[in-house]
Amino acid sequence: MSLHLNPLTIKDQFRLHQSIASTLVGGKTPLATWSFPPHYIWKDLFTYSWTEIDGWLCLFAEYPDGMFMPLPPVGPRSEVGSSSSSPLQDVLCQVTAFMDTRNRGSKVTRIENIPADLKEEIQQWGYTLTPKDSDYLYHTANLIQLKGNPYKSPRAAYNRFVRAHRIRLSPYRIIDRDSCFALFHRWVHQKEDIPLSRSGPNEDVARLMLRDAASAHRVVLQDYRELGLTGRVVWVDGSIKAYTFGYPRSREVFCILLEVADRSVYGLAQYLFREFCREFQQYPFVNTMDDSGLPGLARAKRAYHPCQLVTNYIAQPS
Repeated sequence: MSLHLNPLTIKDQFRLHQSIASTLVGGKTPLATWSFPPHYIWKDLFTYSWTEIDGWLCLFAEYPDGMFMPLPPVGPRSEVGSSSSSPLQDVLCQVTAFMDTRNRGSKVTRIENIPADLKEEIQQWGYTLTPKDSDYLYHTANLIQLKGNPYKSPRAAYNRFVRAHRIRLSPYRIIDRDSCFALFHRWVHQKEDIPLSRSGPNEDVARLMLRDAASAHRVVLQDYRELGLTGRVVWVDGSIKAYTFGYPRSREVFCILLEVADRSVYGLAQYLFREFCREFQQYPFVNTMDDSGLPGLARAKRAYHPCQLVTNYIAQPS
């Protein structure tokens, strides 16, 4: 089977968001990946393309191992279970056959970021679903207030940082790009300078992932306006020591796409996170994406007590 694929460009952002909005599940799921930026920023590591099948937008990503779908097909759909024959089922059959042919039958063929609402339906069609790392979802008010004993540690770090430094939080501007990218590399080197004996499991994997993230940060720092991202930088004692970017996933959920804070400045990360959330308190929830299976990152995210771990799945043909 063959499909005509279109290279994904930044001009396709509106098309993808429209298709997500017209999908019943897409309008409800708080998963951060049901948006354009979390995919496009990895364009230097993956080759993204898309096609339409019967009004459904199908997004593909390809790398040396093969091709997969980072999202299920999105577009018009009827209510789950309303018919014995689902248009989504037909589209899934076509894209799975296409990927199998492209991948020459390898196990790379898969569809990622399937919300829990679609799990049972897709399983009934003969796919095997396995859990993917969950997104961390928080009540925004809790992240701003940091009330009570559960938030004692981040609150203390925040207060100590505020007392110790001259601080300015300001909007990111393109003239900050080079300073922020230099900070990113310093941040990575700080991580690599920590002896592995003092680190937790999967630390070598975490370091490789940070190096791979350089291209994604470069895209964000350059194309933030076109991607609809909001960025902030923190000036500490006269120099840029932290930056962060995020985007609205829906009217209820604001997603934090990435965050970098100089590891040598105690309390800086807590300050950046709290103040960025404070700016977007009109959104009841904040999504900080997943922990990539890294225990250290998971501990840091659990320290803020998520109200929900948003489950999602990977589907493969049985």
